[in-house]
Amino acid sequence: MKKTLTAVATTGLLLGASQVSANDLGAGFSWSGNLAVTSNYIFEGASETGGRPAIQGGFDLEHETGLYIGNWNSSVRYGDADPSYLEMDVYAGFATDLSDTFGIDLGAIHYFYPGAGGSAEFTEIYAGLSAAYMDLDSALYVIYESDGDYIKYELNLGYALPANTFLFGDLGYVDVDDSDADDVVYWLLGAGVSYAGLDFSVAYGDNDISGNKEQWAFTVSTEF
Repeated sequence: MKKTLTAVATTGLLLGASQVSANDLGAGFSWSGNLAVTSNYIFEGASETGGRPAIQGGFDLEHETGLYIGNWNSSVRYGDADPSYLEMDVYAGFATDLSDTFGIDLGAIHYFYPGAGGSAEFTEIYAGLSAAYMDLDSALYVIYESDGDYIKYELNLGYALPANTFLFGDLGYVDVDDSDADDVVYWLLGAGVSYAGLDFSVAYGDNDISGNKEQWAFTVSTEF
């Protein structure tokens, strides 16, 4: 789900040359998985790995009614003083198409970091509206931190091109509920190609935090 909300080095619930392949379990249930290796884990325009590579992956269990649960994980590295080496996200929600053009996605996601202690954990509640027009897919999310620390607004875009190539981008705004902290604007732009069941993409991300360095990432991913 992390990729759904942020399209980090992927296209999230947008297009992507290799679509999620559901594996039928019967009784209306199906599962799918994803795996990626990236040169840099970019989140909200900053690196979650100190510019180092990361291994990422997760699984989703879905029901034909639109209910889903899942887990997504990534290696992280915040510095020598931070013991976090793994991010684990657990989420659940409901997603369905309203028409051939529009869809909704409602749910919650909990982030935790084994080894960093409970103080590093937090939960987001999200509501998303997706829209598709010809080869352009989009999704707009409103994301609320459960303790009221911030509200985030994020737009994800994906555009399919000929020869199994695609473009994607994110634009987000974090409204921080703290007079001593600045609000944040972040963005991500990328392009990719699908070949032999793999997606190869390159992405550029940044934000408006003073002193933040622009980030680049090359990612190889697959869905199964």
